[in-house]
Amino acid sequence: MHRRLRFGLLTLLALLSILLFCGQPTQAQAAANPSAFANRQGLLIDLGRHPLSEKGLQQVIQAAADQKFHYVVLHLSDNEHLSFQSKYLKNKATKTVLSPAALKRLVSFAKTRDVQLVPALDVPAHTGALLRQLKKSHPKIYRHVKLDSQSLDYTNQATVTLVKKLYQELDTSFKKQPQRALLLGADEVPGTDNDYKQLTTFINQLNQFQNKRGYTTIVWNDSLLKGQLSKLNRNIVVNYWSQSGNRATTKALSDRRANRVSVSDLLKAKRTIVNANSYATYYQLQFIGNAANDQYFTSYLRDSYRPYFFNEISATGQNQDRTYEPKVTTTGTLVSLWGHDAQGVKTSAIVDFIHKLDVPK
Repeated sequence: MHRRLRFGLLTLLALLSILLFCGQPTQAQAAANPSAFANRQGLLIDLGRHPLSEKGLQQVIQAAADQKFHYVVLHLSDNEHLSFQSKYLKNKATKTVLSPAALKRLVSFAKTRDVQLVPALDVPAHTGALLRQLKKSHPKIYRHVKLDSQSLDYTNQATVTLVKKLYQELDTSFKKQPQRALLLGADEVPGTDNDYKQLTTFINQLNQFQNKRGYTTIVWNDSLLKGQLSKLNRNIVVNYWSQSGNRATTKALSDRRANRVSVSDLLKAKRTIVNANSYATYYQLQFIGNAANDQYFTSYLRDSYRPYFFNEISATGQNQDRTYEPKVTTTGTLVSLWGHDAQGVKTSAIVDFIHKLDVPK
């Protein structure tokens, strides 16, 4: 009896140990940390429209570190160009299509300078380059997941499967960092408000996949509906660039004020917000080198912008970039350098411009 009792106690202890171990978050799960972005300054560089080499990106990262940016977002693809090599997509590495090894080297380079690298593979919109490559590598999948020439069908489970494959590749390249995050995108998504119910499900599925791999998920705000906010996973970070989404008609502004999330909505829902004000913190690379434009942007950012000024639609239906949100106490800001029509802009000019940036805290 004594031996049986002892065996039973040992078995019970073993079972309890297993249960306790399984109940603890894994190292990967513990790495997801949305609150880390609440009071940090970030810089986005658009490689989908203005590709850069590994050496060029090292210069950009160094400049960001010099200016005390905490993280750099690499916007790796858009309708124009795919800036990373994918085993699944079967594209070749080139000077401006970065291999997994090149991405890992950039992560190490940034890490020694206390800068986090955040990959951005924007879905389901802004995927023109991805779709063109997918058509070559997997034509059947391409036909299945294509919504239009620049968008993936976010109502199709096959799209979730595809994006998971691509995110898994990027996760491997960017994982050796104290904090890990990926900018999912979800901006300027085509469809009706009814379709956006499926968009919420799409975002949540990818977020949960990324969380298990130790990644915090970030999305842009403009396609998030007030009525869907309670269903959106609570640990998703929101980059707030514009409630209007650059719409200008009276009807569009009125509709968006009524239906698209405001900063107040996000605050009430206790969501982590990064201010990415599309007037104060957005700059087109094509203007770099124009002294008047450069001076206006850098001065406005330094002297007029504050982390509690957002781009929202006023009660009178006007798009205003200095909407004061007094309940915002965080200082997270993202400065975005977009690459439309900037083919002639040299890396050295971009680096010089970054060295002029001073973000209020």
